[in-house]
Amino acid sequence: MSAIVVYRGISIIRERAVAEHPPAGLRLNSATYNTILAHLRAWSPNEGCGLLATTFEPDGNAERVAQFYPGSNLHRSPTSFEMDPKEVVAALKEIEARGWRLGAIVHSHPTTAAKPSQTDLRQAYYPGALMVIVSLQEDTPVVRAWQVSMSEEMVHVVGEAPVIVD
Repeated sequence: MSAIVVYRGISIIRERAVAEHPPAGLRLNSATYNTILAHLRAWSPNEGCGLLATTFEPDGNAERVAQFYPGSNLHRSPTSFEMDPKEVVAALKEIEARGWRLGAIVHSHPTTAAKPSQTDLRQAYYPGALMVIVSLQEDTPVVRAWQVSMSEEMVHVVGEAPVIVD
């Protein structure tokens, strides 16, 4: 089954890179976890962003993170982000070529909790991927993953998904 993904006017045909439903959760190793945190901290006081490729788990288990794709926040803002479309397209092409899927879109909240803001929900272009938010407001980051759904052209939070670091 193919899907046509349109991102900032660029159409990409994808078999599995962008799924209809998000993963049930994420599993990642500590090296990847630390790489994500370092990237997001480097963008502070602005929001940092990136993509997580996962291996598809049809049985509903948490999906293993295969690769983190760090992104550049074109907004350079502490309250919003837009990952460079060229980086998004390059990542999606590689994700597709490797047989992975877009498991999550990651971004930081430098001074607020790890919960989706109204801006986050308005800009949730891929409800088939988890929304991972990393709060940097405390010394110890808080990482949470959210499942979102689109209904009647509105995105809303369905629930929280586990993030397992092993």
